[in-house]
Amino acid sequence: MLRLKQRLLSALHAAVPPPLPAASFHRPTSTAAGAPAGFHIEDYLVATCGLTPAQARKTSNSKKLTYLPVNPDAVRAFLAGIGLAEADIAAAIVRFPPLLHAKVEATLTPRVAMLRGIGLSPPQISRLITVAPEVLFSPAKVSRLAFYLSFLGSYERVHAALKGCVYLLRRTLEAVVTPNIVFLRQCGLTDDEIGKHFLLRSRMLLSEPQRVKEIAARAEELGVPRDSLMFKHALVVLYRNARRLNEKLGFLKKVLGCSEAELGNVLRRALCILNYSESKIGRTLEFLKAEVGLQLPYILDNPVLFTFSLERRLMPRHYVIRILKAKGLLSKEISFCTVAAFTEESFAKKFLLHFNKSVPGLIEAYAAACKGRPSTFPEF
Repeated sequence: MLRLKQRLLSALHAAVPPPLPAASFHRPTSTAAGAPAGFHIEDYLVATCGLTPAQARKTSNSKKLTYLPVNPDAVRAFLAGIGLAEADIAAAIVRFPPLLHAKVEATLTPRVAMLRGIGLSPPQISRLITVAPEVLFSPAKVSRLAFYLSFLGSYERVHAALKGCVYLLRRTLEAVVTPNIVFLRQCGLTDDEIGKHFLLRSRMLLSEPQRVKEIAARAEELGVPRDSLMFKHALVVLYRNARRLNEKLGFLKKVLGCSEAELGNVLRRALCILNYSESKIGRTLEFLKAEVGLQLPYILDNPVLFTFSLERRLMPRHYVIRILKAKGLLSKEISFCTVAAFTEESFAKKFLLHFNKSVPGLIEAYAAACKGRPSTFPEF
């Protein structure tokens, strides 16, 4: 009995061929199911689909392309038939390699019909496939696309959102997106504001609902109430800086030498300071104190100064004012924050054009300084 069992096991093992190495899925030496003999996927992607060798190598090695496409020419012909140019087809394949596996009649044709059914024109469908080709494989993603078309109000805005967020159509509406919209509406935001700030400018709408609520609570802790105009901007800034928020707040308190209350006042006036690197903040602060001669209370009352470029605005304008003062051309003191806040047109009219005859070359020196060459000023 034991010998019989051993014979059966030996026969069974002999009948099962060893597994093929991973590379054989991409470069077979014999005919694969449905693929022509000697079919090499990388060569096909380069010669027929217009991919570069690097793109072809990356695409053929993709974990999503685990076996040879049965009829890639049929897929390409279908995509060309609905309006995709060769470059668009190549982009779609690179973005989503399983597209080559698609069955034209069973998958692509009915999915394109669904896209037309939600109101997309043929050109819009072509553009969609270049940024989100996976939509052709999932009725659920078509439904999500229909939601975003309605919520954002136009295909152009949806296309922009898709270009900036590859997983837009992967997030579930019921568990993530819809609860966030409900909460943000409760915070007083309109659908247009939600779409503009939390889908097109950031991806906060796709975050877990609990995280969105925590960010809103933190904004209020920092002194930005829900009914303020700054609230939506505060949410975006805090979302982008969520991972290092405590570290950044600690750095600002230390470098500015301010209290918690003073820091709150700074953030209410210029919350975007959190977007800047510690290096930029430190260099700007040093310049304002050492070169311009501003006192810390003035800087804390005018944190908007940190939002301007040090090299292209603060330094050049300071040099202009310093020269005009040295030549006795300014009859009264002027706030440096006011000087920094002028538009380029207003600053040029008020200080450059007005005094250019008294200080020949002032305009040229200012222009050079704005391009990173402030050493031209000390010649005056």
